[in-house]
Amino acid sequence: MLSYLSWTRSAFLLAFVAVVLAVLSLGVAVQQRDADTAPTIVVPTATPVPTGAMWSLGTGGWKGEPYHEWVAVYPTSTLWNILGAPSLRFFDHAPNEPGQDRSFELGFYKYGPTLYTANHIVEFWIGNGESGGTPSVIGNDGSGGQLEVRNPSDTDHISLDYRQSDHPLISVGNNPLYFAAKDGLVSLSPHTFARGFDVLPESSHARQVRDGWRDGAVTVPTRATKSTLLVLITPISEPRGRWWVDAISDGESFTVRSTATDEDMAFNWLIVN
Repeated sequence: MLSYLSWTRSAFLLAFVAVVLAVLSLGVAVQQRDADTAPTIVVPTATPVPTGAMWSLGTGGWKGEPYHEWVAVYPTSTLWNILGAPSLRFFDHAPNEPGQDRSFELGFYKYGPTLYTANHIVEFWIGNGESGGTPSVIGNDGSGGQLEVRNPSDTDHISLDYRQSDHPLISVGNNPLYFAAKDGLVSLSPHTFARGFDVLPESSHARQVRDGWRDGAVTVPTRATKSTLLVLITPISEPRGRWWVDAISDGESFTVRSTATDEDMAFNWLIVN
């Protein structure tokens, strides 16, 4: 009787294992059939940023659409293409003129920090909405401020310099400075130059002559001369005869002559216009 019961229990276990194996085999077969008949799912892969940004925020990049950056951080700057001179760049892909994308960059170049843009104009909208806006420039060390506008070849500039409290200066390096206004220039002073105007003694346009007369004439060397310009003479001593300006040589000199052969008049001279 005991042998019969042991055989029955063993038969039951064998039958149970067979059923489990059959179920597992059926599941594998169903999975294989589903894998053979299921459609292929294509996961879109974003187009990598072609410009090498370290970090960027943008849109697009799959199904044929290019990746468009909105904001990006680059390890180099447009004007200083070396590692260690990073830049923060903003891109405008919806300007008024389609296809004319605009960019704005804060970066560096060899002389210091830069603001770089591919657009032809940059506007500053500042102020509190009541009294307008006033951009202000001053040195961190209390040395005042200076603004420069460069020429196209970056070889000359117009400078507005207020680094010396008693000596505000507007200057140009190698060319004359022009003031122009359609309806003229207006001065808030009673006179255009309330205290006159100062010409430095070392200027090539004005100096003083105290000697050098020979046989009633003196020649003053200066590169500022030109036949179309005006030479002003101011005597600072009593002349011995009647005098006049004569023989202006372009870029070389001008001559002052007197009717007195022993003339020794001292004078200041100024070339204008």
